[in-house]
Amino acid sequence: MINSGNVPLTLELNLDMTNKFIASPDDRAKIIEVVNRYGLAIDLHDWERFHSLFVNPVEFDYSSIGVAAGSLQPEEIVNTARQDLSGFQATQHLITNHAVEILDDSATCLAHVRAMHFLPNDQGDSTFEMGGYYTAGLVRSESDWKIRRWKFSVLWSSGNRDLFRLAKGA
Repeated sequence: MINSGNVPLTLELNLDMTNKFIASPDDRAKIIEVVNRYGLAIDLHDWERFHSLFVNPVEFDYSSIGVAAGSLQPEEIVNTARQDLSGFQATQHLITNHAVEILDDSATCLAHVRAMHFLPNDQGDSTFEMGGYYTAGLVRSESDWKIRRWKFSVLWSSGNRDLFRLAKGA
């Protein structure tokens, strides 16, 4: 197991609800649903559904795993995910412990994630896992919520790091 060592453990969520808009339980459920659909759409390779989760543009940050952060079009996010993950035999993103803060038509959801990647190969272990948390910034869009900011903060990883390279060649 490898600890990234350079990820600050300060969370980006203010759980002090003083002077906050009190959202309905339905809003909270919808926000959690959007965050969960992120992982499910990736795992099922449902790229149309994945695309539908985002506003345009999206502040996207995977810098904790060496990917540049920036403002991206949803198409760019989908194409990158498709290129990086379609070659795996299976992936599974388990997302849990959602902490949601809502203020008017904006929300932040912080959630743990364990991302598992599986690709049988003749060059080493068939699995690679990462654990950390997602920080999602969402905005109300009509009756739904959409992602306008997304950050993955990795805390640990384990297994065959070469699987991403092998999956792209598959």
